[in-house]
Amino acid sequence: MSTHALHAAIAPAAALVEERRTLYRLAADLFTPGTELSDNLADHPIVRYEIGRALAGHDGPDWARLARASAMRVRDAGIAVVADPAAAELLEAPLRIVAPPGTRPQPLTEADGERFDLVCSIVAEGVRLFRALAPRMAEDLLAHVSMLAVLKKETSGGVVSASSRYVPGIVLIDEPSLPMEVAEALVHEGAHEKFFDLAITREFLDAAAEEEDCFVNSWSRARWPLEQTFAAWHAYSCLAQFHTTIGAHQPGPDSLLPKARERADEIGRWLIEHETALRADSRWLLRSLFGEAAGELAGERTAQVDVRSDVDYVTLCAEIREDGNFRVVPDVRIRRAGTGRAVVGRATRPPDLFWLDTDASWVAGQLDDVHPTSFGSLLSRASEEWHEPPDLAVRRLRASIRSLESSAIIESTP
Repeated sequence: MSTHALHAAIAPAAALVEERRTLYRLAADLFTPGTELSDNLADHPIVRYEIGRALAGHDGPDWARLARASAMRVRDAGIAVVADPAAAELLEAPLRIVAPPGTRPQPLTEADGERFDLVCSIVAEGVRLFRALAPRMAEDLLAHVSMLAVLKKETSGGVVSASSRYVPGIVLIDEPSLPMEVAEALVHEGAHEKFFDLAITREFLDAAAEEEDCFVNSWSRARWPLEQTFAAWHAYSCLAQFHTTIGAHQPGPDSLLPKARERADEIGRWLIEHETALRADSRWLLRSLFGEAAGELAGERTAQVDVRSDVDYVTLCAEIREDGNFRVVPDVRIRRAGTGRAVVGRATRPPDLFWLDTDASWVAGQLDDVHPTSFGSLLSRASEEWHEPPDLAVRRLRASIRSLESSAIIESTP
């Protein structure tokens, strides 16, 4: 089964982007109450980098500086290509993070005149080629790429293409000479960008598992922790699929396409042996792409997410009083995405952010932190919203309230 179809089974690209924007908007509001991010700001790699740093415990975002970064000029080449002569300063973080030791990669910009114009034409042809050879994959992956920066070859230090989870949304590539080099880089790094968005919005990786065994690859003997291993496997799997589409087109001299299937299989075997460290969505994606029956697994995944047993309901519902009233705990903030899912933020230092399941998202959206809502009122709304018989609506509602209470998101009042 194709990577784009499996990605869509977890979440369509548009839904994933909507939920990621919702998460960043909630984070911004936690740091600076009342702040609202436009799509442009919520997608901007430097804005996302600064919010990520703040979530990790560093100082809160400097909004004036981020506004300057978001105004950075780009050129449309089928993708936004960094063009601003001040880009080296504005993109200091990603350039520093991807730089090989002893190097200082510098972006090509409008200040480089015809050299930049030529590169933009090659990038535009590479984007066109990607969309022509693999239109559904291109639509799937490019939705997660906000901009591309081209590095001057004499400064790149051998970087062919790069991206970083710390500055998500931007792809950096070495100065290309062939459109196919651009197309391959967009597959490789677009797969990473897709993974970054999946990892922050879905059930993907257990942070505690990073302490477990590292994968050691056979081609460079590099040691990778779990997150890097899964990201590499995902990228090589996308590259292997893309390789089947290129026909007579010749890869560039540094291409990974001929090696992609072999490397994806090597990494995949290790991940299968360590899949207990994965969470529901990443385990399902691994099994499906690694050759098991995708249809059966898709059914298994749906059951895991949507179906609760009687024992689960009895446990969750044991302490819910149907004469109670409920409200959101004052230090909690909730944002509901257009998909219906809600992300919760707690104003701790650093803030705590996490996603709710579908039912809990709906219930949380019916409450506020001032005026308590009665169980009876919630049940009336739930029966209408869920189109369930009263007994089933009661069970679902009680289970959701219990899960929200146990996570200290809502509280009952007299």
